[in-house]
Amino acid sequence: MPPTKKNRKSNRRGNPASRAAQPRTRRDGAPPGVPSGPAPAQGAQGVQGVQGGQGVPPGLTSPQTTPAGLAPAKAPDQNMPPGLAPARAAGQNPPAGLAPAKAAGQNPPAGLVPAKATAARPAAAASGRSRGTAEAAPPETVEPDTPPVSNADDDVPKWAAKAVEELLTPTYWLDPGESGEPFSATVRFSGRRTDVTGKLQPRDSFWQEETVDGIIPGSGPVAITAEVRGINPGEWTVTARSVARVGGRPYRSYPPPGHDPAGVYRVPPPRRVEIPAEPAATIHTSTLLRSKVPGIVRYAYATLVGLGVLVGLGLEALLLSHGHYSLFRPMLFSVIAILAGVIGGKGWYVAVHRGKKFDGWCIQGFVAGAAVVVAAAALAGPGIPAGAFLAAAAPALLIGMSIGRPGCFWAGCCTGRPVAARWGIWSSDRRLGCRRAPAQLLEALSALISGVVVLAVVLADGLARSGPVAVVGLAAYTLCRQFILGLRAEPRVWRYGRRVTGTIAAFALIAGIVLLVK
Repeated sequence: MPPTKKNRKSNRRGNPASRAAQPRTRRDGAPPGVPSGPAPAQGAQGVQGVQGGQGVPPGLTSPQTTPAGLAPAKAPDQNMPPGLAPARAAGQNPPAGLAPAKAAGQNPPAGLVPAKATAARPAAAASGRSRGTAEAAPPETVEPDTPPVSNADDDVPKWAAKAVEELLTPTYWLDPGESGEPFSATVRFSGRRTDVTGKLQPRDSFWQEETVDGIIPGSGPVAITAEVRGINPGEWTVTARSVARVGGRPYRSYPPPGHDPAGVYRVPPPRRVEIPAEPAATIHTSTLLRSKVPGIVRYAYATLVGLGVLVGLGLEALLLSHGHYSLFRPMLFSVIAILAGVIGGKGWYVAVHRGKKFDGWCIQGFVAGAAVVVAAAALAGPGIPAGAFLAAAAPALLIGMSIGRPGCFWAGCCTGRPVAARWGIWSSDRRLGCRRAPAQLLEALSALISGVVVLAVVLADGLARSGPVAVVGLAAYTLCRQFILGLRAEPRVWRYGRRVTGTIAAFALIAGIVLLVK
């Protein structure tokens, strides 16, 4: 086989070791060791020269073919450009924040990709990469303006910490239009504290997006309220604007553009919630119990529930006195039944939400807890006939619930689903205010009707013979409630819950009617 060009060149100049020791003759007449090509630009960083015959790192060319626009690197004894430190010898400690280079075959540090042996890139591409690396800093992680709330005191329960924490509750009003399909809306709230003294802190500004679903056109003005936590207390300037989403429906703020700034706007009757013509200039932080949300009446829940308990106990005492029975032991058992109902309401709520929520109550749990204690007291002997005790406790419990249940309507819990029908009433779940099915008021009405019917039977037949009417009244209310639950906005946790509870209530109602007729 005839020798190739490489073989002929190698045979003429000897082996690689001898070639490395021989001086090279330059065609341009320059002395050996001086790089060819144009002079480096002032301030440009060069590439360190490599003697002929030695291996060239991947991606770089030999000094004889230095790409245009790049200058050879300075020798180690020359001054380095400002901001760069000379290479350290092996064994020296690397600079702070950098890890020493690993030997070949070891895994690279996390987040770095090992270099690949690729062919030499064009000079323009290499130059662009160098400028991008030198000029563009690595992207920093974007932190939210509002940092998460730190639990300074782990001994304080979360519900107590949330109750005393200062927060903001800004509201955005929108017009859903008159026709169309239900849609979702996203609103971005942003704010900055105005009474800052000194340097601005991260907790002195925020931005937060709220997305709500199920807005129904034709339901009247809609209010979207955000609950902003983790900020410093004080005066704040807050702005709100709609955020367009792909496939979303456009909507406008309410009142519409061109409205009278001095006009008075309200939600549909019978509610008289006022809509501000212009957004407030500043908002002051407050605790949860003192915050303002459209349609929410603070302390209404506690007030009405407490009033319902007092009315129920008073009605029971009047019925027992009317039947000439003693009051101490029956009333003591009734108070214990109320406490058991409170525990049952909390336990039922936690169980229904599978331990993920603890900030609510369930009326079904209250009825179950109170009924268990009342039945146990009737069997143990409350000091009066069991039938009389049940007949006095049932109307008191039902009428008391009819008074306390509207507190949920004013507090924004157990809300109905949004509707556009005329029979809907504007209410809020503390986040979305719109026309809804009045589920809480319907439950209160069913409890009132059941309680009045039971009371009428007790007054007609007397306490001694009206024991079974207690079972009839509670079963009728429970059965009606299962139908009303279909109007609630919250999703079902257990798909068979309403069916099972309704079936049990129906059997109890039939059994109570049979016993009452006998």
